[in-house]
Amino acid sequence: MQQRTRLSCSFGIVGLAVASSLLLGGDASLAQQDSNKPAFVIVERTATTSPESIQAEYAKLASEILPKYGGRYLARSQNNALLEGDGAAPCCMAILEFPSLDAVRRWFDSPENQSAAKVRQSGAKFRIIAIEGLPG
Repeated sequence: MQQRTRLSCSFGIVGLAVASSLLLGGDASLAQQDSNKPAFVIVERTATTSPESIQAEYAKLASEILPKYGGRYLARSQNNALLEGDGAAPCCMAILEFPSLDAVRRWFDSPENQSAAKVRQSGAKFRIIAIEGLPG
């Protein structure tokens, strides 16, 4: 019984050590797997509150910032079709690609993007969603 308790305790400690290592980024293979997954950002304009020229100004700023974080536009459109669901198709959408969710977070939180976002937000309201892609 005492040996069984000692063995169980040893596995518990090893399991705790492995879990701690994973949480702290100690497993390089897991970190590498995550970096092999691209990430995509879906931008949906939900309301336009000012002239379209404000969005054109933002688009110019964004196109200069995105490459610094490994991002690029895959699509930008004002010609969208709702294929399923309720309501109208969004007037304006964009799909961005990044090398990883970490790159998305660095881009989104960057001082340059936050400054540009103020321009974007001064002319419209948006929903911006980041999703993790499949491994490459």
